[in-house]
Amino acid sequence: MTRESRAKWLAAATAALVIALSALFAALRNLSPLPVRAPQSAAAPPPPAADPARIAAGRAAFERMNCAMCHSIAGRGNPSHPLDGVGGRLDRAQLRAWALGEGEAAARLGGIASIKQRNRGDPELDALLDYLQQLR
Repeated sequence: MTRESRAKWLAAATAALVIALSALFAALRNLSPLPVRAPQSAAAPPPPAADPARIAAGRAAFERMNCAMCHSIAGRGNPSHPLDGVGGRLDRAQLRAWALGEGEAAARLGGIASIKQRNRGDPELDALLDYLQQLR
């Protein structure tokens, strides 16, 4: 085997390995996560019935803030961090902390917290929280 043919073989093998690893990581990232069950005592009480217009405004805020880049609802968006049922797992204060990257959420989010903190002054933040709270 000549040096040139060995170099071509090595380049092809490296390319195949990179493609295989990329496919593996993409498949692992898109796997459906196992459902997370909240302890019975930590279940949030049901929120008061929200105004449908306010829920629609919250959904619009979710889309405007590009939340679907990192989260999904009902299978739409990034499947890595689904928000289905989040209103049953977290109370409003916890939802607010995660939406703004504050408190314990900031520590767990790392650098992403600074992106979420841009939403702090958003006038539709409360509508977004209403929308997330009704996701049960």
